[in-house]
Amino acid sequence: MAKNRYQKNKKVSEVKKVARPVAEKEASFEIDQKWVLLILMGGIFLSYAQIWSNGLVWDDDPYITLNEAVKTFDLNSLLTGFHVGNFHPLTMLSLALEYALVGDSPWFYHFNNLWLHGLNSFLVYLLIKRLNRNTWVALLTAGFFALHPLHVESVAWAAERKDVLYTLFLLLSVWTYLKYDAEKNKLQYGLSLLFFILSCLSKGMAVVLPALLIITDWWFLGKKLSIKNLLDKIPYFIITLSFAYIATTAQKDAGADASSVISAAYTVSERARIACYSFLFYWVKTLVPYNLLPFYPYPGKPNGAIPGIFNLAAAALPVFLGVMYFLGRKDKRIWWAVAFFTIAISTVLQILPVGSAIVADRYYYLSSIGPLFLISLFLGNKIAEGVSWKYISYGLLGIYAVLTFIQVPHWKNGYTLFTPAEKVYPQDAMVLSNIGWYHLGEKDFTLAKKYLTQADNNGFKNADVCRTIGSMYIDEGQYDLALPYIQRAYNYMPVKTRTDWLMALVLSKTDRNEEAYQYAKLAAEAEPDNFDYMHTYGSVLSSVGRGEEARALYDKLILENPDNLDLLLNHSFSYRQEGNLSKEIEELEALIKKAPDFLVAYKNIGLSLAETGRNDEALAYWAKAAELDPSGDYEYNIGINHANRGLINDAIEWYKKAAQKGKQEAIDILTQNGVAF
Repeated sequence: MAKNRYQKNKKVSEVKKVARPVAEKEASFEIDQKWVLLILMGGIFLSYAQIWSNGLVWDDDPYITLNEAVKTFDLNSLLTGFHVGNFHPLTMLSLALEYALVGDSPWFYHFNNLWLHGLNSFLVYLLIKRLNRNTWVALLTAGFFALHPLHVESVAWAAERKDVLYTLFLLLSVWTYLKYDAEKNKLQYGLSLLFFILSCLSKGMAVVLPALLIITDWWFLGKKLSIKNLLDKIPYFIITLSFAYIATTAQKDAGADASSVISAAYTVSERARIACYSFLFYWVKTLVPYNLLPFYPYPGKPNGAIPGIFNLAAAALPVFLGVMYFLGRKDKRIWWAVAFFTIAISTVLQILPVGSAIVADRYYYLSSIGPLFLISLFLGNKIAEGVSWKYISYGLLGIYAVLTFIQVPHWKNGYTLFTPAEKVYPQDAMVLSNIGWYHLGEKDFTLAKKYLTQADNNGFKNADVCRTIGSMYIDEGQYDLALPYIQRAYNYMPVKTRTDWLMALVLSKTDRNEEAYQYAKLAAEAEPDNFDYMHTYGSVLSSVGRGEEARALYDKLILENPDNLDLLLNHSFSYRQEGNLSKEIEELEALIKKAPDFLVAYKNIGLSLAETGRNDEALAYWAKAAELDPSGDYEYNIGINHANRGLINDAIEWYKKAAQKGKQEAIDILTQNGVAF
């Protein structure tokens, strides 16, 4: 048997001979590349066939549906801003283009992710075929990459456009680098650098490329690890350092840098064991992709220590690496596969904690090429020995395709996505909060508040959760319960002007208008184009005796929103707060003429008319409103008016009408006085 060509190099002259090595067992067949592309695309679209029923989920809100830069195609923000703790302008630009075409209709986002995943799978085939020169190994690696269920998160989730996009450009960068290495064509070298920059502009995880090129040089292209062979990597490393700095800044800006929190919660030894577990997690899931979840939290310490599985991982990892090292001594491709995975996953192994998850299916997208190549290398060699292994390979591909088909519907909505995680992690705040967000989107406010409150109680420390709970209590009129949540929102990330606005609302609703003023002013000055903030500011201005300023602000808002009845109502109410009831009545008469069904205007004009002694006019307005309103409020008001003027019999008749509509106060008065209704 011939010596292994991946073993080692002795002379520079030999480097050139092995620069394009031939695998030990040559491929027994060739296949046209266009058929490979069609087969991969077909397999992907079939295994992801259920994706067309899926909506936009989880971070699709901050990335797409709630992202003003995407919705308004704000190029400056898209290309220069941080979004959800990341700097990935190409990703954001692609999402904005899609939104411009189809809005929040999910099918187009899914379609684009699918064909991008197909292109990536095809590039995996081309790269492995070029490096390894074995058609079976290349086909299997690409097939496993296309169909592996661990990739569903990266493909079926619109917000993970960054995964499929950065991988596309990274693989193109590797491809053009290999062409440069073979042809010494500087144009190819320039293209490789360009694709690398585009990859980094799609997702920060692309910064690992220079290290991937070095191991490919060393263990596939037969180059020595020398200064001379590293010189052409210098531009790549400059790009890496630049984008690594930007990515770190973006994470810190969004509060996603969890280093201080994790360091306080876990010892160095525990963090090392967690990293060992994270490393092995992906290798186990490669072979047995079961119980896949959108979120895998840091372990609890119920007895003061992390669970034993992490100790087992710490013991197993050296054994695993030892076996890989031993096998790689005879075949350096094994070392390349393990190193490729390790390098590609290194930025998210939680050695430097980012976020609140120890692992994520999406982190496996690029790094999977290492483990999948290793499996394919084994199967490819076995296929050359016996045809039965070909069918075993087909069977494994089929199993992965079926598991992917089953996994895809989990990404239909927030409920289908996170309820399986709730079964495994019933007390995890991230899981609970996302179920809460789903119920909020479905307008089931009771369940939304239940889950979000439980998430907050379990230590989620998220400003959006606090703001949302506070908002729901405000809507319910429970301002005393809303206030603590709004106050706590100031302590957490992400920071938003909305907190100031909510604080102004709570304080103004509890007649603490002087305190509300400073918060309302902050919100209005921070976002002067936000209608709600400006409207609230006008209301608070009016309440603190600055009616002229309030009306000037209302006049500006009315010009922009001439049909907004609340603005017109508040404009009139500012006169009442100054004691100018005649001017209020004048504006309310005009408002009722403009909007005859606007019941609140009837209530206000009736009160002001009664206060000025014009009771008959007040009662006429309330009687008209009573015809439109099913609550009994206006009949009850008429009854009170009659009672206050000593017209008891008339009051009783109106109380009866109110009681018949279910007005509890009227029912109580009649019952207490023994009057049947």
